Amino acid sequence: MRLPYFPLHVVLFPHLPLPLHIFEERYRAMARDLVSDASPFAGRFVVSMITEGSEVAGAPGSSGLARSQRVGTIAEVRSAEQFDDGRWVLLAAGLSRAVLGGIDDSGPYALVDAAPLPEVTGVGAERLVPDVQVELDRYLATVKRFVATAASESQPQEEMTDVTASLDTVLKPIRLPDDPLAASYAVGGMLQVELTRKQQLLELPDAASRLRAELQLLRRESRLLADGALPPIAPADLRYNPN
Repeated sequence: MRLPYFPLHVVLFPHLPLPLHIFEERYRAMARDLVSDASPFAGRFVVSMITEGSEVAGAPGSSGLARSQRVGTIAEVRSAEQFDDGRWVLLAAGLSRAVLGGIDDSGPYALVDAAPLPEVTGVGAERLVPDVQVELDRYLATVKRFVATAASESQPQEEMTDVTASLDTVLKPIRLPDDPLAASYAVGGMLQVELTRKQQLLELPDAASRLRAELQLLRRESRLLADGALPPIAPADLRYNPN
């Protein structure tokens, strides 16, 4: 299928939300077409992680359309609002992984040929979900302690109550879906690791492979945080909103 193409500095997993603030003219045109009743795209577009270039045309160092990974995600607009000055705020959700083909940049915005990838559970995926849940609980608890410790070194003592309450809200326990595919995508979205690692998770062929890789990453990140080896992580970056 041929769909609007939106390269971003993000890795979007199926089932997960993607909020977008759209201000560049070509993407304003794309947003108008996506939400139009006469749209041939049914609100769908393709997101893939930028490997070279900028999200904004004409930005310093930018030379036209950014280059991105060959595997991306088909997304669907769930809500849209346009401001008086022409900007848009969209909330999209990932639908499925896809392999990107040829790009047509001749119109007001780029179009890309996208072939959806099959959703494969893989051998033993169901048995991995409980183990991943345990490691995720440990990871989030470690993140909470790490952020609280970092905040205590920079915040006045009287403000620490607010910090702790905020962490309790943002880092509350998360129950993974029973479905291994949905669970693998949820963990991929929550992990605070480099985008290249997230892209590797996205490209894995099945849920079992993804869950095994996420087990290793959760254990690794928990150890690093416990040792104080990572910089503070913004709590806002740890939100997970299931669709």
